[in-house]
Amino acid sequence: MKFTTSIKPLSEAVSNAVLALPPKATDLRFESITMTLEKKSLSLFATDGDTSFTTTIAVESGDKGSVALNAKRFQDILRNMYDAVAEFKTEKKDSEGEVSFSIKTDRGSYKIAGSLAKGEKEEKLGAFDVEFAIEGSELKRIAETTLFAASTDSMRPAMMGILLEIHPKELRAVSTDGHRLVRVIKDLDTKTKEKLKVIVPARVLSIVQRALQNDEEVKIAINVKDAKIQFVFGETKVVSGLIAENYPNYEAVIPLENDKKMIINRSNMLGAVKRVARFSSRGDVRLQIEKKEIRVSAENADEGSSAEETLPCEFNADGLLIGFNAKFIDDALSHIDSEEVEFEFSTPTRAAILRRHSDEKKDNLLMLVMPVRINV
Repeated sequence: MKFTTSIKPLSEAVSNAVLALPPKATDLRFESITMTLEKKSLSLFATDGDTSFTTTIAVESGDKGSVALNAKRFQDILRNMYDAVAEFKTEKKDSEGEVSFSIKTDRGSYKIAGSLAKGEKEEKLGAFDVEFAIEGSELKRIAETTLFAASTDSMRPAMMGILLEIHPKELRAVSTDGHRLVRVIKDLDTKTKEKLKVIVPARVLSIVQRALQNDEEVKIAINVKDAKIQFVFGETKVVSGLIAENYPNYEAVIPLENDKKMIINRSNMLGAVKRVARFSSRGDVRLQIEKKEIRVSAENADEGSSAEETLPCEFNADGLLIGFNAKFIDDALSHIDSEEVEFEFSTPTRAAILRRHSDEKKDNLLMLVMPVRINV
């Protein structure tokens, strides 16, 4: 097969497809990217056996054919090429099924080994139970806001995913690792008749997030019987299995009695936590909250170092001393898109709630962080 195209769009398509491959593959099928040419259309397919990625780009050709290449090697070659129009061609070798894949530009020519074997094929799914569309910018925002709080503990597989609760008029996304929790609510007409819960692997949502453009509409389809989810945007399709586990009852851990409220400038608080946490021996920070100010402090007794910063705030209680894992507070504040943030507390041993401090859609983003024990 032979085709001509610019390096840049092909490189971008290959880099996105490679996201679906496992970091360390033990099967050659999951190291390859399969390119199929049908005249002026080149499709690229990659899979790790459970998640597949298919995308299509336009090329100049009157030819057709298929070739499987080592994905990481091909990606590396394209990354280091300058952007130019290049000719790509396969030539059969003496060995059965093996080909030579060549790249020719105005400056030189390059060859790598390939195979005529198509490897894994795109999965054909049955009828979908649920289908709805969401703006790309909204899905990216949901992903960015929830992914950081998903668990990486393989002993808790349900928490390694993002829970999607699909209601007739809204979409909820939830992530937790047992120490923190994020819930996002998006008003959306999903056209469903009754609520549906599915757990999407965090890795899959990350792949979609990275390959997605903000201005693209994303069509999401779910097959409940086969436990599959499909994302379609532009010329790209991502298909994955769902996590077949029961998600924890997250609503039960969201406190309803947090009556102590603090309002503070988000960027000032984030900066103070980042600076002060560097002086902590355990990675935690103390928050001493008063009516009009908060003292953020940490210490490392072994090294004889400590830090303290005082910031203005508004607090509706007399005083509270509470400690947190600094990274958890850092992550939460980094993913809240408002000038001011509202903390809600109960006691030093109960979970704190963080929200945007604004009148509009205040309840659409909720972050929960568990406190840590501090030495008084």
